Amino acid sequence: MYAFLYLGIKLAGYGLWCFLGLAKLRVGRDASAGRALMLGFVRLLLGLFFGVLIWLASSVVLSRLGYGLPQNVVAYLLVYVPVRWLEWSIMAVILVPGSLSEFLLGARTPDRLWRLGGILISCLADIPLIISLGGVIPTGRFLC
Repeated sequence: MYAFLYLGIKLAGYGLWCFLGLAKLRVGRDASAGRALMLGFVRLLLGLFFGVLIWLASSVVLSRLGYGLPQNVVAYLLVYVPVRWLEWSIMAVILVPGSLSEFLLGARTPDRLWRLGGILISCLADIPLIISLGGVIPTGRFLC
């Protein structure tokens, strides 16, 4: 049950953030709720796909740092934030056709801020799951 709630929270957050991206980054084009929800779903799938990379990277980081709450927080920040930048960069290219040349760094400030906001949305959407696990910050596949 928690897994469905978690995915629902993620999808809602991603859909709303993609709606904002459509409205702000694609000036002159209509932003629709349906398109934003579809893009949110694509972002959710990206998270599941990159979950393997996250699991491997967080395992390496934790094996070097050790285990415990501080190490989990550091591993979360060192692994999830860069991977999520990559995920939101892919979404930016999908949102703004022709922006592939600025794929990794972003086209301009609004684009970069949108990506950073997406990372924040992704991290905030993890909080209910972390709470449901008793405050444990798990690192691995399911926190995409």
